[in-house]
Amino acid sequence: MNTHKTHRAARKQPKQDRSKVTVEAILDGAIRVFDRMGAESSTTAHIAEAAGVSVGTLYQYFSNRDAVVDALQDREFDRALTMLVKHLGAESLTDARALARAVVSGLLDLYRAAPGLHRLLAIDGLHVTPTERVQAFDRRVVEMLRAFFDATHFPIRRNNRHAAAFVLYQSVRATLLAAILEEPAGLSDEILINELTDLVAGHLLGA
Repeated sequence: MNTHKTHRAARKQPKQDRSKVTVEAILDGAIRVFDRMGAESSTTAHIAEAAGVSVGTLYQYFSNRDAVVDALQDREFDRALTMLVKHLGAESLTDARALARAVVSGLLDLYRAAPGLHRLLAIDGLHVTPTERVQAFDRRVVEMLRAFFDATHFPIRRNNRHAAAFVLYQSVRATLLAAILEEPAGLSDEILINELTDLVAGHLLGA
């Protein structure tokens, strides 16, 4: 049996505004539960209570807890892409370091907004979301960065723009996730952002 299909099975697709609001409430409730209780202890009953809906209502849209997590993964993908499009297309960011900092800060903000969820996704995400969907998202981000490197007026010093995009994306993401998982002593968000901004700027600009 394909467990991924089981995870994604939904009782009803939210088409009306009221249904979409209910689904968003369930997803937001799940984030609060994961942050408060941790993923292992959370159940659909906890999520429904946090969302202010009945368990029966939750099951109208999601077949189980993993289906909720899978939908949250999709929403995080969308939010990350929206953040990247916003910053990469921002004409006000004319300084390369400022842009690097904005992207790093934006990604960290996404993780900090739902640390319990991102701990779950980092550790068990591939058991819920099919690997090919995660890889497709990664490829899309890398391609967005490569296209930006090719089009920007910033003096990018990497000949292989695709390799540079892949290395920087994976390095920044892995470091931010490790910080969320481990919460290392002496590493504030400000220090983390500064270090990663230096990493990106040094790799791309030699500065």
